[in-house]
Amino acid sequence: MNPLVEIRQFDQSIWLDFIRRKILINGELQKLIREDSLRGVTSNPAIFEKAIGGSDDYDAAIRSLALQNKTTEEIYTSLAIADVQQACDLFRPLYDSTDNSGDGYVSLEVGPGLINDTEGTIEEGMRFWKAVDRPNVMIKVPATLEGLPAIRRLISEGINVNVTLIFGLERYKLVAEAFIAGMEDRVKAGQPIDKIASVASFFLSRIDVLIDPKIEKIIAEGGEKAETAKSVLGEVAIASAKKAYQIYKEIFTGPRWEALKAKGANTQRLLWASTGNKNPKYDDLKYVESLIGPHTVNTIPVETLDIFRAKGKPAVRLEDDLEKSEEVLRRLPELGLDLDALTNQLELEGAQKFSEPFAKLMDSLEKKRQIAFGETVIPAAMQLGQYQEDIEAKLQELNHKNFTQGFWQKDAPLWTQDAEAQQSIRSFMGWLRVAETMVEAVPALEQFANDIKAAGFKHVVVMGMGGSTMAPIVFDKSFQQGENGLPMSILDTTDPGTVRQIEESVPLADTLFIVASKSGTTAEPLAFGDYFYAKLKELKGDKAGENFVAITDPGSKFVTSATEQGYRHIFLNFPEVGGRFSALTYFGLVPAALLGINVGELLERAIRMMRACGAYGPVDQNPGVELGVALGVLATKGRDKLTFVVPDSLKDLGLWMEQLLAESTGKEGKGILPVAGEPLADLSLYGDDRVFAYIGYKNEPDTPNLEKLKVLADAGHPVITILMDEPLDLGAEFFRWEVATAVVGAVLGINPFDQPNVQAAKTATDRLMKTVEQEGKLPQPQAALSENGVDFYTTSTGDTAAGLLDAFFAQAKPGDYVSIQAYLTETPELNEAIDQLRAVLQRRLHVATTFGYGPRFLHSTGQYHKGGPNTGLFLQFTDDNVTDLPLPGRSYTFGTFQNAQAQGDLEALQSNDRRTLHVHLGHDVKKGLKTILSALQAPQMA
Repeated sequence: MNPLVEIRQFDQSIWLDFIRRKILINGELQKLIREDSLRGVTSNPAIFEKAIGGSDDYDAAIRSLALQNKTTEEIYTSLAIADVQQACDLFRPLYDSTDNSGDGYVSLEVGPGLINDTEGTIEEGMRFWKAVDRPNVMIKVPATLEGLPAIRRLISEGINVNVTLIFGLERYKLVAEAFIAGMEDRVKAGQPIDKIASVASFFLSRIDVLIDPKIEKIIAEGGEKAETAKSVLGEVAIASAKKAYQIYKEIFTGPRWEALKAKGANTQRLLWASTGNKNPKYDDLKYVESLIGPHTVNTIPVETLDIFRAKGKPAVRLEDDLEKSEEVLRRLPELGLDLDALTNQLELEGAQKFSEPFAKLMDSLEKKRQIAFGETVIPAAMQLGQYQEDIEAKLQELNHKNFTQGFWQKDAPLWTQDAEAQQSIRSFMGWLRVAETMVEAVPALEQFANDIKAAGFKHVVVMGMGGSTMAPIVFDKSFQQGENGLPMSILDTTDPGTVRQIEESVPLADTLFIVASKSGTTAEPLAFGDYFYAKLKELKGDKAGENFVAITDPGSKFVTSATEQGYRHIFLNFPEVGGRFSALTYFGLVPAALLGINVGELLERAIRMMRACGAYGPVDQNPGVELGVALGVLATKGRDKLTFVVPDSLKDLGLWMEQLLAESTGKEGKGILPVAGEPLADLSLYGDDRVFAYIGYKNEPDTPNLEKLKVLADAGHPVITILMDEPLDLGAEFFRWEVATAVVGAVLGINPFDQPNVQAAKTATDRLMKTVEQEGKLPQPQAALSENGVDFYTTSTGDTAAGLLDAFFAQAKPGDYVSIQAYLTETPELNEAIDQLRAVLQRRLHVATTFGYGPRFLHSTGQYHKGGPNTGLFLQFTDDNVTDLPLPGRSYTFGTFQNAQAQGDLEALQSNDRRTLHVHLGHDVKKGLKTILSALQAPQMA
């Protein structure tokens, strides 16, 4: 049997005298708990100095905190508390178990500078207790004379205390007295005492390290004391511990203690500390095996833990040879050794041994803190041509109004004077500082990702719509899979062909499914979850929930259903953060962590951009505001088609940009239309409604695009260029563009955080689904024309497909755009055909073209389509859904659901007086698109 496990039969607990973020994240600590029956963790300033100062585990977090203007002590406290919280969470099942026997605790020590400061110790102990916010944390307090009243006070406040730096027996008695007195104080105050835990940490090896050289000197000198000296050499620490245990047994008996015990009090266990052997002459396990006894704790360093696992021989020995121990202590004065004086010396040295590494750690943190301020954000190069003067005037106007300061204070009148809209704005600006909160969550995210891989999962599927999937798509396509990452698929369409593709391409039993829904009521992700849960139920029965994770807002109905279905984990996001602003929340970062992306670095870049945008004080130039003002002013001048140009490595970034800008600004007949995926064309094809934004990498050649952009800039088109160093800089860009989008709202005088027109399509879809449930099918309108298996639905007229298309697109005017909407199964061939279609339409009409798969775009650009300027021509494609799939618990299929969404959106567009053409491609999409392309290229369209 593993000796670390075997020792439990003797009622001794092994705690680890070590903590470091790496072992929390990579599963090492969890393995020690699971396989070695580890029962707790202790930490101290020296341990944190080695962990933080001696590794790069914390560097991204240090930079993030430094950029928030945190002091070195605040940075240390934040890092230490985060580690202790995570360790507490790992031990929480043990703490909560009926067999905890006072275990499952993690200790956090007050600062070494407070060792002789009673009030300071009390204040910091209470602050740490509140900050960690875990019932199984212990606050470590030194057993100095000044520490004793602090121990009593903290115990009386219901705070668990680990009393540290105990070297002498007389001091130990005072420590036990402080504990009991604190419990009595709490009883007098009418407070419960049954949940309070405390240990008295008796330091051992340091006693022998101090006294042995003195004894060896006596032996070397010879004489009558030499034999006595030989009998006590190397025995003082063990003898002290055994005597302390006898004192413990005496203290926690009798009427005084029995009165507390009757109210549920637990004894203050003795904890053997400093048990790593420091003398090569002694056995490595000297301070472990000799001190095994009931209801005690031994906290040991990693090296000693490994040795004990390999060759430990557990047995109760704590009360062996008690007479010998008494003799050792009795004979010390004969040798001229005053144990009380020596242990007082050890107390002073012990404080120094913590103060020195703590000072070293503070110095290391300060150096890293200063380095953080040396890096800057990536500037945007803006060639604004004739609009430069107007944009600079608007910037000056906003600066005069202290716009940046008001922005960070969520000053809603910056956007609107409407009281109801102002409340909405204030309620949805949590994204401004959510990166700070997520920095604290990074260790838990990384641990979760490691746990998922360790559990044997081989694939991840993220299922959601809109803001819950746009950022994961960007992460998946813009980053290489990390060393510890898993391959990922994104499902954000009700198209049955796509659902089937994912089902057939992943190992279902070994796939983690993330159901992401902010409201917890979004129909699509709930449908995805139900479908795949049913599939896993067939494979794993009642354990199906182990393959599912939820991301949703607190209080949503989805929390209840996910709990009932046994989901592996539920991540609760932030109600004050809207979906399209959620890239840096759990919606974006849980998938990012599972991909193996360094989420700590990603957030550090975001916080660097936050600082540049004025989050932590005045700035000379604000990259987010400058970009937003430029885009807003350009939109008021008719330049409202923001055309994104990116290298292939960032081709899906446009999906995120589309939702952010279109849903935020497309309302009240205003807005900016993001144009993504449209290849740069000849200068002659562009009207004066364009703005071009290039986002790429400094070291990634993209000469064709850059040369074309130069031609456009030279011709007077506004061109904005942002060159990143690496994909992690997307953290900064997400935040820059979020700020810019909010600023556009202020320039246009709209609320950028609502989506008043999105509900129209949902309402129409719900009505159509009720018709399906009642009549068994969707209502079918009359086609205006049918040709080659393709049906056309529109108010435009024509005897042929070419004629009808000619009549429909003849409505296009300068400044208009064509929106192609495909409720189809995405394939490389289909994407290529759509690209050809966009190119043909751009050449013929000289207008911008956009493209989106339905129903994805309903949660993205759909708001702009109905609420923005009435400049769109909408070309909708559907097909027969030849690979339809049933939906569990529903009377309809995925195909029917998708068709209802297409029809509902079409009705919403038409009710807003939009120009629409619905083309049903039949059962052969490839053939149907060829019919459309041929018709568009017919003579009458020339």
